[in-house]
Amino acid sequence: MDKIPFRIFKIENDPIELHADLVDKKSTIEFSFQVSFNGDLKNRIIGCKTDYVFKQKDTIISSLTVYCYFMIEEEFVKSKTVNNKLELSKDFLRYLATISVGTARGIQHAKTQGTDLNSLVIPPINLVSMDIQDFVIEEN
Repeated sequence: MDKIPFRIFKIENDPIELHADLVDKKSTIEFSFQVSFNGDLKNRIIGCKTDYVFKQKDTIISSLTVYCYFMIEEEFVKSKTVNNKLELSKDFLRYLATISVGTARGIQHAKTQGTDLNSLVIPPINLVSMDIQDFVIEEN
């Protein structure tokens, strides 16, 4: 088994929006998801931001933004850095995003526990079908 060259070192989230009083039990609830990445090569940090929105028509029922920060091992960074640039493959980024989605699912469950919105679970997300591109982090 390949060694995983990173660890989660910080998780943050914006305050979750919960509007159980706005739910129309006769309407379908739609879900949307976005993911983005940033990085700090000097400190070997990759950030993955994920946004989740549940809404009915134009009304937001619940939204959550989660930030997962990953510390990348020094040896991995050194071996992959060329001309002060570290290129991360879309497959590696999808792996980080998968971890972030699971983290968000747990945060959402904990924050909605005991509310009518606890049944809104972040659904499975096919990150392979998303247009995630390789990401380059440059040293400033």
